[in-house]
Amino acid sequence: MQELRHWILLALLLLGFAWAQKIAVTFTYDPPVGLEVRSVSLRGSFNNWAELPMQKTEEGVWRVVVELPPGLVQYKFFINGQWPRNMCEDETFGTPQVDLEAHGCEDDGQGGQNALREVGRAADNPPDSGGLALLHDPNQPQFVSQAAGRLSVRFQVPQGSIQRAVLMADKPYPMALQLTAPDGEVWRAALPLGVQSYRIQVLDQDAKEQTFGPYQAPIRPFRAVDWVAGRVGYQIFPDRFWNGDPSNDRRALETSQARIDQTWTGKLPYLSRWTDAPGDYHCCQQYYGGDLAGVLQRLPHLRALGVNLIYFNPLFDSGSAHGYDTHDYVRVAPRLGDNALLRRVLAEAHRQGIKVLFDFVPNHTGLGHWAFQDVVKKGRASRYWNWYFIRQWPFTPGDGRAYLGWADLGSLPKLNTLNPEVQDYLIRVSKFWLNFGFDGIRVDVANEIAPEFVRKWRAELKALKPDVYLVGEVWDLRPQYLHGDQYDSLMNYTVGRGGSPPAFGGVLGFARGGPLQNGRRVLFELARVYATYPEAVAAMGFNLIGSHDTPRVLTDLGGGGLRDTPSPEALARLRLASAMLYALPGASVFFQGEECGFTGERGQWPVNELYRYPLQWDRCRTEVLRHYQLLGRLKGQLGAFQSPLFRTYLGEGSLLAFLRGEPGVGEVLAAFNNGTERVNLRLPAGQWRDAVEGRAYQGQVGLPGLGWRYLERVR
Repeated sequence: MQELRHWILLALLLLGFAWAQKIAVTFTYDPPVGLEVRSVSLRGSFNNWAELPMQKTEEGVWRVVVELPPGLVQYKFFINGQWPRNMCEDETFGTPQVDLEAHGCEDDGQGGQNALREVGRAADNPPDSGGLALLHDPNQPQFVSQAAGRLSVRFQVPQGSIQRAVLMADKPYPMALQLTAPDGEVWRAALPLGVQSYRIQVLDQDAKEQTFGPYQAPIRPFRAVDWVAGRVGYQIFPDRFWNGDPSNDRRALETSQARIDQTWTGKLPYLSRWTDAPGDYHCCQQYYGGDLAGVLQRLPHLRALGVNLIYFNPLFDSGSAHGYDTHDYVRVAPRLGDNALLRRVLAEAHRQGIKVLFDFVPNHTGLGHWAFQDVVKKGRASRYWNWYFIRQWPFTPGDGRAYLGWADLGSLPKLNTLNPEVQDYLIRVSKFWLNFGFDGIRVDVANEIAPEFVRKWRAELKALKPDVYLVGEVWDLRPQYLHGDQYDSLMNYTVGRGGSPPAFGGVLGFARGGPLQNGRRVLFELARVYATYPEAVAAMGFNLIGSHDTPRVLTDLGGGGLRDTPSPEALARLRLASAMLYALPGASVFFQGEECGFTGERGQWPVNELYRYPLQWDRCRTEVLRHYQLLGRLKGQLGAFQSPLFRTYLGEGSLLAFLRGEPGVGEVLAAFNNGTERVNLRLPAGQWRDAVEGRAYQGQVGLPGLGWRYLERVR
């Protein structure tokens, strides 16, 4: 009976039980008096914002019940074909809250507020069904994967259901409690790579010993790209980084989208001086002259920050300042330099120990791409007709009604990545740049690309270069991309896009503060991520708190807009957020200029994306720069920060603390206080030395308001 129940639980896991048993959650909309409601649907992060109809009861209340795993979800009711702008207060659809059962609201990224529901609060929990529900499947990477030269083996059980666990293989390996949340625990052990079979022995809370297994370790487990662990990453948006060679500036005007798009009615491309204000079409047709020569000149600045990983936004010939409308995938954009200069940049970066990623855009091209231009001229006679999704021909380039484009934009015709010819072409392009010298690839809009192509692409690139690092641009928690057959990591954003909550949203939220951003909730969010993702993925996490697609972190933390002077509190919150970022497993990546404390918000079209404004290096805030330099040194010095292991410790009020590294001497306790008052943190047993001040502590330690500490166990 015990073995049968075990296999039933594994079957449930494969149907979606990723953290703990799903919980039936009731969503209710009670319309305000006087509002005639014809239809209501529930749309949220848990169903990719698809329509889920709600049913009207006899009392005039609309309801739907959804089975959800524990965790934080964002959602809105779609009422009479309209979105409430603010789910916490809307004059039309409900005041003080559209959903009175919501636990709060969060910025939806569109100027409004999504409702928040913390699934798994005590009121939502089903009664205990009795018996031990242990979840483990060695064929699922979330339970077994390879990182740091060891085999990570994990299982999940309800919180507090066992006293201890031992993994029995060639010898006993004690298993340690890794992650704790209100509704579940993860236990873990690291084994030598030669282990082939094992059993799991647990002692439950009734002092009853149970054995699960035997299990066979996978022959080829999902393996981490080990060089990623502990890296400090820096994202470069070339046109706005530094102008090292003004002689190539005018080359930006030669292939601009605005000269190819026959529907273009905006301002034609133009050059600006480095200090000129953002103008019309700041996003894409205002050029400032940043280039690869500027990167070469500024490499010493990056090394002083401890940077040993560079992620370049698109470098290749394109029709805009952002570069996501590719014209030629194997030619450096002339406004940035040429292939020979790029080779020099890569050689110098590698000489200084810096790995380099390029931004790859396989989902769509620009209007000037030679294949698309062939279709424009020849129609169905073009051999590239089936490379795109053409609705009608002849057509005017830029007319998004005639063909499918990314986000329905006529300037970005979508490629058919199910077409074998397109697949082969994109794979050849990727191999070209890997042979050229790049160490990894960031894939744009990864969730919109055919998985069949991604699997083929990955297999061929890994065969060419086994340690190539493949990162997908996915903004929220999507474990389906991380089974070892698609991406190595996703971009672990801390801010959301399109209303969907990001995987690491709690990091920036905690630094921002507020009653909902307490230590308990944020620690639970982190535990959910690390329970869902394989340890191999944690080891090579691509973690960031700001990018070319988000407002400046300092602006998001209350530091004001582009030309505002941030308050001391906003600067302190920036230091807190960055310290949390650097303490997470994998690579800590930040967008150019964050180390200077620059600000920049999302403006109004056509003057928008002010966070992409050129870096005014003479205005770099010294105190912020020194803070980032300190974090860079600590990231390299603390051995635990090279480990894939993240363990929960404490989340309580304004306090948040987690452990990094294997248990014992050398592990690090990372502790943070998002309150403005000093608080004391209870320390685990042993003696702990503050990595910044050098002083040893035992028993407890104080954290100043908006303060942080990295404490290394010395005994």
